[in-house]
Amino acid sequence: IALTVACNPPQSPKRTETAAVAEYDAKTGQLRRIDIDQNKNGTMDTFGYWDGARLVRAEIDADENGRIERWEHYSEANALERVGTSSKGDGVEDRWSYPDAAGLLLKEEHDTDRDGVVDKRDTYAAEPGSSAGRVLAVVELGIDKTGKPERRLYYKPDGGFDKVEVVK
Repeated sequence: IALTVACNPPQSPKRTETAAVAEYDAKTGQLRRIDIDQNKNGTMDTFGYWDGARLVRAEIDADENGRIERWEHYSEANALERVGTSSKGDGVEDRWSYPDAAGLLLKEEHDTDRDGVVDKRDTYAAEPGSSAGRVLAVVELGIDKTGKPERRLYYKPDGGFDKVEVVK
């Protein structure tokens, strides 16, 4: 059972009296959810899911159409693990970006046929001569349920195509 903390909040997701509403576990008192109206227009558009003091996931409905476009997943240490997006803007998470230890793009995974299994993976490497740039290094295609690809496409540090490897 959850308790919403706010003065008489309406049942509608449109709330004009506050820019944030927190929800706590009735038994433990731990924070469970925070809904935020980022642009303060009366519509909650960012939803944080918490386990006490630890942010587990944030969901963002930037265009306020009722469908989430961005999911941010956090580790036990409250570090960003991955960012999910919906390629069709329909509220289905089907693409994930993973940062490296410095917060730069390490890899992207895609569920192109939307069957719940990653079937394409892009891996990035440091751009030569740049501390913040990333270039595409490897594309894995036809990934099966065990994570093994059918093919790998390799790219040179300048971004040019290098070679293809047939794995299966």
